[in-house]
Amino acid sequence: MIDIIIVDDERSIREGIATSIPWQQHDINICAVASGVSEALDLIETYMPNIIISDISMPEMSGLDLLEIVNRTYPNIKVILISGYRDFEYAQRAVTNNAFCYLTKPLVAETLIQKVLEAKQEIDAKLKEVKLNDNIRRKLRENIMVLKDNFFRMLMEGRMRQKSDIIDRAATTEIDINFTNFIVCVAEFELAASQKKLNMYDFSFYKAAIMSTIEENLVEIYKCYTFNLDNRIGILVCSNQQIQRSILVNKLNNVKSWVNKNMGFSLSAGIGNTCGSIEKVTLSYISAVDAMLYRVILGKNIVVDAEQKINTSKEKMVVDDFDNILKNSEEDIVFALRNMNQAEVKNIIEQIMQSSKHIVANDVNQKERIAFLLSVFIIRVMYSLEISNHRFYNKENDLYNSINELISIDDMKNFILGIIREIFQAIEESDSKQNNFLVNKGLRYIKEGVYEDVSLVTIAERLQIHPNYLSKIFKQVTDESFTEHVIRFKMNEAKKLLKTTNAKVYEISDKLGYKDVAHFTKLFKKHFGISPTEYRQLL
Repeated sequence: MIDIIIVDDERSIREGIATSIPWQQHDINICAVASGVSEALDLIETYMPNIIISDISMPEMSGLDLLEIVNRTYPNIKVILISGYRDFEYAQRAVTNNAFCYLTKPLVAETLIQKVLEAKQEIDAKLKEVKLNDNIRRKLRENIMVLKDNFFRMLMEGRMRQKSDIIDRAATTEIDINFTNFIVCVAEFELAASQKKLNMYDFSFYKAAIMSTIEENLVEIYKCYTFNLDNRIGILVCSNQQIQRSILVNKLNNVKSWVNKNMGFSLSAGIGNTCGSIEKVTLSYISAVDAMLYRVILGKNIVVDAEQKINTSKEKMVVDDFDNILKNSEEDIVFALRNMNQAEVKNIIEQIMQSSKHIVANDVNQKERIAFLLSVFIIRVMYSLEISNHRFYNKENDLYNSINELISIDDMKNFILGIIREIFQAIEESDSKQNNFLVNKGLRYIKEGVYEDVSLVTIAERLQIHPNYLSKIFKQVTDESFTEHVIRFKMNEAKKLLKTTNAKVYEISDKLGYKDVAHFTKLFKKHFGISPTEYRQLL
């Protein structure tokens, strides 16, 4: 759709042009009309039309003045000038000031439409050209980015060993590598366990934003290139001077803080060793990747300098030692879990994970082996406790993958403690079901033995559990003690016998297991407020 503004001080003329011609049929929209140049300039700023149809002769400012302003300020707008005078000078000035055309009054509608359509054709052609050029430029940018990423990937992987080859390839991608000092850094953003995995679009968006922020922080000091390395970001820092590693650490920490604040997740980075030639830059990359491995010990959201001395464990431990620790801890943790001793279980897990830190401190590559041994350990604990309804029961591989994908030992510890909490819950649910079953069975025994000597000991013997345990779970399930329940049940039975039989009070007392009639009467009165005799008299 092409937009037009009509400018004429005569209302009849401007409204006639706007309404007498079927502009919509030609995909043309009259977006506004103006009575003078000042009004027209305001409307132009509002609507940004494609074409202006303007009279030349108007009060204050002429159409030629409008043409000059439009050419200066809005060069892409086409201006068609109209005049009631067959004045060569007007026509000459119009042509000189790049008017699209000059028409004389009285206007012929067909002529005006023809000129507007010619202008529209030029505008459409220009828009297509601009769009085409934009697409070409966009594709060129995309191709350059792909070429750059491929170049850096090959460089990092050591697939270009000759300096001349590297220089030639760099030249084709507009990369300047004419420097004497290089450092490679790698960065990776890390989602918390509570955060969902990012889709491809969001991942690319966040990655691009982080890359831009890295360049903004480093570009004022060093030449810096960022590039894609699958799930990581690669950074090549170049300089003809010595690269200050402390500055890199500070700048990357600033980026990390920005990511924490604005994106809500953590970022870790590894800074590689310095190298003095571009063909050896792969060594810097390898050391940067190795530095990132120390997240296993140090945790997430850190910047690790490969040339900074990493404090490792003085206690030399190997994986076999860790395997023995797990085997020795299995019986203790099962016992603690069965007794619902949460503090002891947490203490055991803390000791186990501290031992794993000693191992990876001496060899960070042992993380996968540790993850495997931990998964076996947890599964064996579940088997011992018969926690068959847990999501990881009988799924060793799933549990191993879940542990192994975690970055640090602390992450592993928190994950395992989470599973332990689930095991505690499963035990509680299982105990609750078992307790309900035992108590309900005990209640049935009480009902069946109401006329017998029903005691805590006798019922516990029948249930094959300790009397103290029965007393405890009875209170938990029924909210009354065993003795209270038995007395209440017998008193209700006594009430029934008093109502439905002619048995004497002492006979009912004896029948219910109370040899002392006075004691029976006292219990009855306590429950119902009246004696057995008084109750029968009321019937």
